[in-house]
Amino acid sequence: MKSIKNNVLKVCLFLFIVLQLISCSDNQPTSPASAKDRAARWGEDIDYLGSQLKSNQLNFSSLVSVQTFDNALYDIKNSVDSLQDYEILIRLQQIVASLHIAHTTLYPPSIEKFHFLPIYAVTFSDGFYIVMTDNKNTSLLGKKIIKAGNSDIAAVKDSLKKMIAYENNYWADYQFSGAFGLVEALKFYGFSESLSQVELEIEGIGKVTLNSIEQYYSNFTYGYKSVLEGKTLPLYLQNYSSYYWDTYLAPNKTFYIAYNKCSNASNISFAAFTDNIKNFIASNEVDKVVIDLRNNGGGNSSIMDPLLSYLQNSVFNQSGKLFVIIGNHTFSSALLNAISFKQNTKCLLVGEPTGGKPNCYGEARTFTLPNSGITTQYCVKYFSPVSGNPESLSPDSYVGLTGQDYINGRDPVLDFILNYK
Repeated sequence: MKSIKNNVLKVCLFLFIVLQLISCSDNQPTSPASAKDRAARWGEDIDYLGSQLKSNQLNFSSLVSVQTFDNALYDIKNSVDSLQDYEILIRLQQIVASLHIAHTTLYPPSIEKFHFLPIYAVTFSDGFYIVMTDNKNTSLLGKKIIKAGNSDIAAVKDSLKKMIAYENNYWADYQFSGAFGLVEALKFYGFSESLSQVELEIEGIGKVTLNSIEQYYSNFTYGYKSVLEGKTLPLYLQNYSSYYWDTYLAPNKTFYIAYNKCSNASNISFAAFTDNIKNFIASNEVDKVVIDLRNNGGGNSSIMDPLLSYLQNSVFNQSGKLFVIIGNHTFSSALLNAISFKQNTKCLLVGEPTGGKPNCYGEARTFTLPNSGITTQYCVKYFSPVSGNPESLSPDSYVGLTGQDYINGRDPVLDFILNYK
């Protein structure tokens, strides 16, 4: 098992990825700001973005008014001289996010540094809590953020959601953690007067002024302290870097499977992993099987097939024997797996609604803008595994995770399952 510090850094990495600011290459073209003719280069990139999205995104004209889309790009193009690069980037993110497709989004280049808050906060059912900080601000760990500038955190979230590609509010809540840490976004929407400092109001402390840190997206939280350091991590936060792992909870006769990524691990295929599960269960007393999808953002949905087939035809395919845990990071192929279990077994879904929308666009492809290195992702396929048009896959039994649960290392979802009769 990895150390708590390493596990925490892995957890931070997956939370950070929710903003979708993933570096695509270390060899990107120079940014428009450093180009000889900045306006012309940005104009070329903006035109390319528009033409490629309209040509390649499936059902583009049914997702957004083409005229409105073109007008928004034209407005940015004509305002380049009065905008900073980060303002252009955020405005482009807003336009792409207006399609409201979680997989269709825009990634900035890896060569640019931005300003970040020296904290990392997460949305829970009872508020927005600071779970990581730099060494200078450890007194803020476990505290709830009430305001940014003079605005309540709810108003901040409503504004920053405009730059987030999402299909339901559960995914927006998940990605808000990363967006809030970006000081450029806070300044763009009027919640900070500068890029160097941000004023926050913290519950139980009052107003504090934080100095920002200039950093690349890929490692802005490196070295931060976690509210969980020195504590025993609940199972869903252990071994986060592993694509899948399992453990037997002997006192409860429960077999727990963490499925964190829909891909085959390099050391063991998922089919072989499933065979090991079968062999263990065949020689041990197991009453319940739990599959935890809370940390799974997708991959290849067919990877799960061997386990689904096994459980579908096992003694666990009955009420009270098979449980699937879902949450707001259950997305893409992991969501399709949860749907498959719901449709083909008698499992009980437990946890919180999924960040992914059941009927949604997927099969993502990308293109890169020629001058800035900005990469845009778009979708070429539509999936409709369920009837109607629900915003989320909802659990059969809702069990929320509070900030205090997280801070104290509790997992009320697994506790519910272990005590389920």
